[in-house]
Amino acid sequence: MRVIQYISNTNLLGLTPNHIKGETVMALIAVNVRNQLRGRIKAIVWGDVVSEVEVETSSGIVTSVITTRSIKELALHIGSEVLALVKATDVSIAKL
Repeated sequence: MRVIQYISNTNLLGLTPNHIKGETVMALIAVNVRNQLRGRIKAIVWGDVVSEVEVETSSGIVTSVITTRSIKELALHIGSEVLALVKATDVSIAKL
């Protein structure tokens, strides 16, 4: 039996996979991150321990550095629909 992780939230509109049959699904009922960008994986730059994942969103491209193990466990690939969750403890502003 395979375990699939995905985020389920009324604000995340339709991310529940339709293809799941006979598999255990673990879901987060709520996410406290307010900056959520839905998109598709455009590129993956593989590394031994960490990898870069480029996500194309309606707001532009967001790049995330996550563990290579996580990419494999989540079965992410180019074209996968994902949600980029952005949570920052500090946001700096520079005048142009």
